[in-house]
Amino acid sequence: KDEADDTNESETKLVKVWEICTDEADLAVGDQIVLVASSNERALSMTQNSNNRAATKIVKEDDSITINDDVQIITLEEGVVENTFAFNVGTGYLYAPSSSSNHLKTHASLDENSCWYITIDESNVASIVAQGESEKNTLLYNPTNKIFSCYASAQEPLMIYKLVEVEK
Repeated sequence: KDEADDTNESETKLVKVWEICTDEADLAVGDQIVLVASSNERALSMTQNSNNRAATKIVKEDDSITINDDVQIITLEEGVVENTFAFNVGTGYLYAPSSSSNHLKTHASLDENSCWYITIDESNVASIVAQGESEKNTLLYNPTNKIFSCYASAQEPLMIYKLVEVEK
């Protein structure tokens, strides 16, 4: 071996990994996250339908996932309601419209309907609830229609995966 080979072997590089978030206290403004159905086979897509978000397939391995180019990467921002986050999707903020319908939309302004209160239980399942006046304000996955939207209940809960850099 020459000296160059030894140098290459000892070099480490940072690799982006999406790891499951096990505690809401581990989330911070500026973090990048992905929302995944608790069955771990579908993630929130970049496709904004008229009243909901499409789902796209992902691959789960242990406590991390591999995503494709259609997965919506969300940047957490500070919400206008205390102890909440706004979900910046690049074209605006995800929000629960103020209505009694099962809708999830994107809009440019930041208001109570686009502020999400997050808790994560011991099974790593996240409760993600919009703080506006919408009756259907919990972000969930509908496995029958393969969509993400806001509901009062009776759909599949979500897990949050956070982007971390790992030395490899």
